[in-house]
Amino acid sequence: MTGQSVTAVELGAFLRSRRTALAPGRVGLPEQGVRRTPGLRREELARLAGVSAGYYVRLEQGRARYPSASVLGALAGALRLSAEERGHLFALAGRLRPQPEPAVAAPAARRMLELLAPPTAAYVISRHSDVLTWNDTAAALFGHLVDGAAPPNNVRYVFTDPDARDLFVDWPEIAADSVAHLRAATGHHPDDARLAALVAGVGEQSTEFRRLWSCRELRHKAEGRKELRHPLVGRLTLDYAVLAAPTASGQRLVAYSAEPHSPSYAALARLRQEAVPSRT
Repeated sequence: MTGQSVTAVELGAFLRSRRTALAPGRVGLPEQGVRRTPGLRREELARLAGVSAGYYVRLEQGRARYPSASVLGALAGALRLSAEERGHLFALAGRLRPQPEPAVAAPAARRMLELLAPPTAAYVISRHSDVLTWNDTAAALFGHLVDGAAPPNNVRYVFTDPDARDLFVDWPEIAADSVAHLRAATGHHPDDARLAALVAGVGEQSTEFRRLWSCRELRHKAEGRKELRHPLVGRLTLDYAVLAAPTASGQRLVAYSAEPHSPSYAALARLRQEAVPSRT
């Protein structure tokens, strides 16, 4: 299968996933009556987007040539796509030019990491969820952050390391977020060899990963809160923020912090004191 056909198939699968997730009532269509599949029918969506039903069917089957920007815009509107989903659709159709990403942490990203006040735990992550560099507190907080022949990978850790299920109090939510983030960051390049190897490798070990990957959900979170259960310091409530590295496309700094003077802040400080020096 050629790279173009792989992408065309993924474009069709993404359209199908969004169509079946869209309730008829959201677009003013009656929901009564028997529907063999969830969501909108292909003919209904084609009519809403102003394209022929036959052409839309070929798009979902990966047999049509890449649609124009105007057709993509009409489909995005008919499907009620979010801004992130719309960008993903345009990228799958080759309407966005991908930017190269360095294989190591960019100097600017390293400087951002070094400027964070302790005991903040932080690392730099790539679009493939590889962790490129980290500070001492992060190494003590997340057990997979160790040097090796290949960089540690957050998705692989979440789904294949039993310690991750113990660490994350709400593991199902963390798992869903990690897959949705990976697809949002890389899924518009389904012919990406690194992505294919990661998806195949984790998928062989985790049926839950395969299920979540097939859902084609997209999610980029800029901030939030996580509950952790650490074997050394116990329960922690940490806020996190995600910042894009200014000079490296696809790289992001992820920082975890706690309210000053709180038990979680004291736990982070203890972890930092006991951490071995890491590579920053």
